[in-house]
Amino acid sequence: MTQELESKESDNQIEPSAEKRFVQQALQAFVGWSPFGGSSFAFGAFLLRQEWAMALILFPVTAVSVVWGAYSKNFIDRLSEIYAERGKKGADGLVANMDRWNQALTETIKWQSSGFEAKYLKCQEYDCHEDKALGLNREQIPVNIPLLQDVFVPLQLTTDHIDSGYKSQMRNGDDKPMQIWELLGRVRQNDRLRQIAITAGGGYGKTTLLKHLAYIYSIGKYRKYKAPKFVPFLLYLTGCYKEITKEIPPNLPELLTTFHTSRLSADRQLVVPPNWALDLLSQGKALVMFDGFDEVPFAERAKVSEWLSWEMQKYREAVFIVTSRPAAYNDDYVARRPHSSFSIRGFNQKQRQQFVEQWYLCQEKQARGGRSSPDVVIEANRRAKSLLAQIKIRPELDKIAENALLLNMMARSHCAKQGAELPERKVELYQEICELQLGRRASARDIALLLNSISQRQNVVQFVALEMMKRAKSGKDDEDNDEFKRIERDDLLDLIKTALTNIKSDVDAIAFLKQLVDISELLVESDRHIYQFSHLSFQEFLAASEIMRSQQEGLLYENLGLSTWKDTILFYGSLVNPTELLQETINRNAIDLGYQISKQSSENLHLMGAKKRELDTVKETIKTLRYKKLEEYLKDKEWQKANYETYRLMITSVGKYEKGGFSLDDLRNFPCDALLAIDRLWVKYSDGLYGFSVQKQIYVECGGKLDFSFPSDDTWDKFCDRTAWKSEDKWLDYPDQFFLNNFIKVKGHLPWMGMIEEDGGCTSFLASRLVKCKP
Repeated sequence: MTQELESKESDNQIEPSAEKRFVQQALQAFVGWSPFGGSSFAFGAFLLRQEWAMALILFPVTAVSVVWGAYSKNFIDRLSEIYAERGKKGADGLVANMDRWNQALTETIKWQSSGFEAKYLKCQEYDCHEDKALGLNREQIPVNIPLLQDVFVPLQLTTDHIDSGYKSQMRNGDDKPMQIWELLGRVRQNDRLRQIAITAGGGYGKTTLLKHLAYIYSIGKYRKYKAPKFVPFLLYLTGCYKEITKEIPPNLPELLTTFHTSRLSADRQLVVPPNWALDLLSQGKALVMFDGFDEVPFAERAKVSEWLSWEMQKYREAVFIVTSRPAAYNDDYVARRPHSSFSIRGFNQKQRQQFVEQWYLCQEKQARGGRSSPDVVIEANRRAKSLLAQIKIRPELDKIAENALLLNMMARSHCAKQGAELPERKVELYQEICELQLGRRASARDIALLLNSISQRQNVVQFVALEMMKRAKSGKDDEDNDEFKRIERDDLLDLIKTALTNIKSDVDAIAFLKQLVDISELLVESDRHIYQFSHLSFQEFLAASEIMRSQQEGLLYENLGLSTWKDTILFYGSLVNPTELLQETINRNAIDLGYQISKQSSENLHLMGAKKRELDTVKETIKTLRYKKLEEYLKDKEWQKANYETYRLMITSVGKYEKGGFSLDDLRNFPCDALLAIDRLWVKYSDGLYGFSVQKQIYVECGGKLDFSFPSDDTWDKFCDRTAWKSEDKWLDYPDQFFLNNFIKVKGHLPWMGMIEEDGGCTSFLASRLVKCKP
């Protein structure tokens, strides 16, 4: 029995398991049918049948097969060992990766559950939800600060030059400019709209526009405008340029994280998730807005533009908007510029009405604890109509009201004066605002201000403004020192002390500065211990007023060539009889500036007798001198020089710089005296071959309409064929082909405004304007 059990145990040890037998059979089959593997079976069969000859013949082959069998067995065993080891390592790696993926997923879930992005958006919302155009405090009655979205009016954007893309859009919209939401809505179809520059003069609403975008995206209402989703970042370059211009500047994700987000959440101590800004930029989910390139000091603009350009190129999927005044952008943005450029149109009648009605409704509601019952609405509409009626019947105010900031100022002045008549001229309006800020608002709240009168306070502020303007006098030709806009606290206090001494006052300079900032709000602290006027136009007006008061007109003569002094000079020209100033522009060959001074000065001076005749004479002299160079070029048949001089005269006639472009309103309202003078010279010296009036006649003969509309393709093609602006259906190259003899002999060929002529915009609008400007 014992032996039988031992025999069975022995058999069990020898007998392989079913799994092992399967593996063995598979390997044996593989070896048996491998090269030479079948020879061993044949060799054995011959031996069993004693067929010695055949067995002998197969012996070498069988030997090789035996060797192959041994080799293959060891090969398979080793291969199994190697891949077994690699399998262990692969499994270990998979587990490690899964650990990392799990950690990353856990981290993502952690940040999502923390609600960080919602908290950030709330901070961005609070940063831009009020309309603080003048920095008024809520406590300063009767003028309250409305919420931005309660008074925001959509701004109209137009390209700086009339190009084919804009023309196409204009046709579809019947001469209707675009709004910023239309541009954002097309981002996914047009990558060029991922980088946008927006230029406009001071007070036209650049900052307000960006605040509106940041606010709408922060509260998640972007779907209303059919725009894609973005996370908004609104950065003011005046506050962050120092970061950008460091020796080792941060990259954009670092700037958004360490500077912008930290600034917004200073009192909340938000912890930014890892790679949050980087991921938004890389995935095209960020809308990054840089406001105020013109507020960057001149010496730093090149470096800032290089940084902006580099970061925009790195994150091509994100959307960027940069704003600036035109001069700074055209002259000082030296790096590769954003793909698309637009400018802001001034307010039209409809926009003015919308703003004033909304603004007064906010005032009436806030004055009544937020109530918006019918009686509140009626009162708001009554006061709005009063202001709008004053603006409409007075041409000077009508022009000023195109500027959003000045319209805001008019509304506040009108409200504070309980609907009394507004001043007639721009300088009078600024004076009204200064008096409002320097005394009337405080008196309404029984707040005691230092110094006895508004005029004394204004004298101090005027002195400061002029001394700051003097810092722009650098001895060079342009804006190579714009630190005149900002002043350090200690320097500012020294100026205030001097001004107080001049009026024999012992008022404390520190206390006076505090009231200027906290109550009058003409000055603001833009950075730690750095001050500037709440708007540059206040500084310019007050500096001009101080020059008039202190009889320092010589300062203006010395700075006629500096663009930084231009608006101060224009303010001064409106404050006084400008005869001597105009004569000095003639003496110093600043004719274009003299022309602009003369255009704004005559209507409200009410000069009589010899003084009026003297002023009229110097104005006529300026007109003659202004076109002298054009006349010389035309007389000498120097057509190319005459063509460029024509463009220069036209662009300066609308108050823009030589590198600028025309808007449609510039052409629609082009000064008649300038248009007719330029046309007469071209017609006279070309013997009727050239001139805008000649082109107008050809345009009409080709089917063009004189109603400020773009021509049809057929009309435009006919016109270009008649004027030889095209040859064999191809545009002539300017200037290489344009001034060849075979082309310049064609009637209507010149003048050609190459920067604005594309697709008939200039021809149509100037031809239409000529109808309104009949001699």
